[in-house]
Amino acid sequence: MWTLGNDGQLWLYEAIFIVFLLTAIPTVILERRRPAATIAWIFAFAFMPVIGFFAYLMLGRRRVRRSRRTRERQRLRHTEATREMANIDALPPGLDPITRGLINLALNTASAPLRRAESVELLPGGRQAFAAMTRAIASAKHRIHAEFYIWRDDGTGRDLATKLAKRAREGCAVRVLIDGLGTFGTPRSLFQELIDAGGTVARFGPLRFRFRRSNTRIDFRNHRKILCVDGKIAFTGGLNIGDEYSGADPDGPSWNDLWARFDGDATLSLEAIFFEDWQLATGTTLDPSCDLPHPQTGLVCGGRPITPITSSGPMLQIIPSGPNLPVASVLAAQFSAAIGMSQTRVWLTTPYFIPSSALLLVLGTAAMRGIDVRILVPVLGQNDSRVVGYAARSYYDDLLRAGCRIFEYQPRMIHSKYMLVDQKIATLGSANLDERSLHLMYEVTAMFYDEKITDELASVFHRDLDDAVEVMLGDRLQLPSWQRLLENSARLLAPLL
Repeated sequence: MWTLGNDGQLWLYEAIFIVFLLTAIPTVILERRRPAATIAWIFAFAFMPVIGFFAYLMLGRRRVRRSRRTRERQRLRHTEATREMANIDALPPGLDPITRGLINLALNTASAPLRRAESVELLPGGRQAFAAMTRAIASAKHRIHAEFYIWRDDGTGRDLATKLAKRAREGCAVRVLIDGLGTFGTPRSLFQELIDAGGTVARFGPLRFRFRRSNTRIDFRNHRKILCVDGKIAFTGGLNIGDEYSGADPDGPSWNDLWARFDGDATLSLEAIFFEDWQLATGTTLDPSCDLPHPQTGLVCGGRPITPITSSGPMLQIIPSGPNLPVASVLAAQFSAAIGMSQTRVWLTTPYFIPSSALLLVLGTAAMRGIDVRILVPVLGQNDSRVVGYAARSYYDDLLRAGCRIFEYQPRMIHSKYMLVDQKIATLGSANLDERSLHLMYEVTAMFYDEKITDELASVFHRDLDDAVEVMLGDRLQLPSWQRLLENSARLLAPLL
């Protein structure tokens, strides 16, 4: 029997390794990632070829791949179909250049039409938010669509599942979409009553460790938070479903979060995102008029876009982002543009602050232009990840030197995700200011162009600021070396956080 000697085996291994590098490295380069990510994958292939190869199969493939069957099922692209409802030539007259530019940017990157809501209600605090959702669910007559990243098997999670099951028994079509990673520890039994009552529950990107092509990568998570009722009432913001969000457990953690309720035509854009996510997760295409007694105007009916915009309240765009869009970093572009065009102020709140170099530059540049830049984050020890907290602090010095003001919220974890720019631009949604939210995850943000909403959000910011302590550059300069080492070490993990 012919066998290779030691020299022959070594030659064979070297040949395989060289062929692997000559194949893998050009593949990664052609994917046009950010340079740091490309270099990281090249180093992984060169120094840890086996681990790097399997990690790439699970995490690294750049695009969301769709099977031929999935493409054939995509008869309706709900958000794309609504683009014709608002184009730059038909926008209301008298818009200032900054607002017009931001609207145009979202139209071109995310096909996010300009909408109006009849009314918008900001709901700071979990108890207010869950009370409002409970009322909306109780008022449902035809359908309820819920989409959340986390749904805990605790008192809050079980209570909401029971309420949805009750509405399903009473004839409402109830569909729940949860993320496979965010609800990894949540048992199917939590939703059994709902399923038995006729409701449908689906997981987005269930954790199946397999290497064949699939619709989504293991790290392409659906981080969106959406509740739509009858195509008329919608909610979005930072809330997940659990006791820490609702404040239901007096002995457990209670997070400071922010939720928004709105009605009118703007709900159509938010529900369109649910339809697309449902299609991606289940392969089932839903008609927007399904479950309703009459065809719903505003999206697609019989395959034709219908264009009336009838609501007369605050203007807004519902902006989705995610790896399935032609421009994956939609929100990164939108936030950077808004900050870069600011004239007076940029106030933002985020629980996870791991800015990209571009976002770091635009924030610092705004402060050096004389813009009032304030950043509110949770204090180290109150946030739910000390690694993220240390990494966030590693960015403080550069921002403080540029003139930004940074505040750390003290009483509890602050999970709100919002930003104010000047006097009438505000954002509220699910996205954090970190690499994963802005470049890898499926997120959704409501961008308001309304002075009243911006004023109300500024009041929320001021209330939160009352419970925060400002970080001073002088104190930062006196940090011990061991703490700087922790911060800078955590910063090395920024692309993964």
